[in-house]
Amino acid sequence: MNFGTLLQNRYKIIDKLGTGGFGETYLAEDLHIPGTLKPICVVKRLKPQIMHPDIERLFEKEAEILYRLNGVQNQIPIFYAYFEENKEFYLIQELIKGHDLSKELIPSKQLSEAYVIKLLQDILQILASVHQHNVIHRDIKPSNIMRRQQDGKLVLIDFGAVKEVINTAGLTSRTIAVGTPGYMPSEQALGKPKPSSDIYAVGMVAIQALTGIMPHLLPEDNLGEVVWRDRISVSDKLAEILTKMVRYQFSQRYQSASEVLEELRFFAALPTFQFSLPAVSRLKPVEIDSKYGYRDQNGQIVIQPDFDEAGEFSEGLAAIKIGSKFGYIDETGLEVIPPKFDQAKPFSEGLASVKLGRKFGYIDQKGQFAISPQFSHCSQFSEGLAVALISKKRLGVPYIYQYGYIDKLGEVKIRPQFDKAKPFSEGLARVLICLRGGLNGCRWGYINKRGVVVIQPQFDEAGDFSEGLAWVKVGSQWGYIDKRGVVVIQPQFDEAGGFSEGLAWVKVGSKIGYINKTGIIAIQPQFDEAQDFSQGRANVRNGAQWSYINTTGNFIS
Repeated sequence: MNFGTLLQNRYKIIDKLGTGGFGETYLAEDLHIPGTLKPICVVKRLKPQIMHPDIERLFEKEAEILYRLNGVQNQIPIFYAYFEENKEFYLIQELIKGHDLSKELIPSKQLSEAYVIKLLQDILQILASVHQHNVIHRDIKPSNIMRRQQDGKLVLIDFGAVKEVINTAGLTSRTIAVGTPGYMPSEQALGKPKPSSDIYAVGMVAIQALTGIMPHLLPEDNLGEVVWRDRISVSDKLAEILTKMVRYQFSQRYQSASEVLEELRFFAALPTFQFSLPAVSRLKPVEIDSKYGYRDQNGQIVIQPDFDEAGEFSEGLAAIKIGSKFGYIDETGLEVIPPKFDQAKPFSEGLASVKLGRKFGYIDQKGQFAISPQFSHCSQFSEGLAVALISKKRLGVPYIYQYGYIDKLGEVKIRPQFDKAKPFSEGLARVLICLRGGLNGCRWGYINKRGVVVIQPQFDEAGDFSEGLAWVKVGSQWGYIDKRGVVVIQPQFDEAGGFSEGLAWVKVGSKIGYINKTGIIAIQPQFDEAQDFSQGRANVRNGAQWSYINTTGNFIS
């Protein structure tokens, strides 16, 4: 199909996304929507190489199912229309901006157990809704799971293979075999998919994330069971859940997504459970002739330097300054929130802190105030709470400002009582408490979400928790504590950062290297500057030269 092709006198083809076994996928403009900026949608053309006698019936059935799923879950693309034209079949769906999980599940890269648990929870919650409507996806794999740009949530796409479950017992009549080798269990390969077939696929995605090995490369034993446990160190509980998800016999697997979610509740109760999204933006601000634009990972300028200031992208938007006012652009450079604020901070959990006049409030991604400007200072939201500088009152008269925490309605959840406060991370937040008045008596400790001090103020400086540990300063040296406040790596470093992918940068003398969670040097101090690991690599500097290293310390291109 050529670019510019017009379907139904409405959908104008502007790009091709890909080709699969059952058809092709395109981007199109919806010309029926008024305005110069036309919304973009996804067009799926079903054009099998061999026309099956029942193809029209299957197409109509598929369309009915997709319509039925509208509104069931906001992590499924909206289905707009379907039609036949020139003996070809078309589906029109919502475009999901973001990246698919194949960008996160990199071959040979082993992701953390916490990442995998969160991945399972997110996908299975979507799947539970789908299965409740008697629908089997039948092609769950990383490329069909999108990380939505605007909020970082997972979205299950490409329901082109879904078929209705015929009876409530979960058995189906023989249908066309659809799926992807490695993620597709034996009964599905025989054309007899069941809800547990989707559970098998999700389990294989999780095992791929843990091991860094593509599913079709994993061996099987004599009973057809996937052999993966010896490839990675993982908790017995998670191994038990994944093993049951990918049993060869469908009758031995979990029979519903809800069953697996119930098992995963075990991890939610653990005090060390945590998860951080990997960075998703490929664009970075760059200064050119006193103006700011954005470059991609290859160093190419993709958004022209038209701004007086430019911030990092977060949740698909970046704060920019034009003249004396701040607004927001998306990753195409399109202005989505006009410059009208006196200050603007990055989006976090769907809201951004902005200053209007002398006060800060919070806006949503449409630029509308969700919390009116009323604070002298406030932070980004983290784990549902944000730091705010709030005046305390005595007999109705403001007399002092201290830091507390607000929720997304702007209501005070932890009363103002701290001299400094930082956002929550892994359920704890660091706060500065002046014990005897004056800076000499001030120490950092940690509170929980009820505002209770759980690690007494005793540190000269402190950092956020990441992967169960936080860096703290005692005297002039830095070490690490766990969530009980117990020192697990003795203060011995001149500077330190948070853990990421099992490693943390530390400074010894004038050089920076990396340690593991036992405090052992994993990469010798040799760099002038170093950043956290992300997706198996970290950016380091020696002199004026920046380079990437892997987790063994070797330079990579």
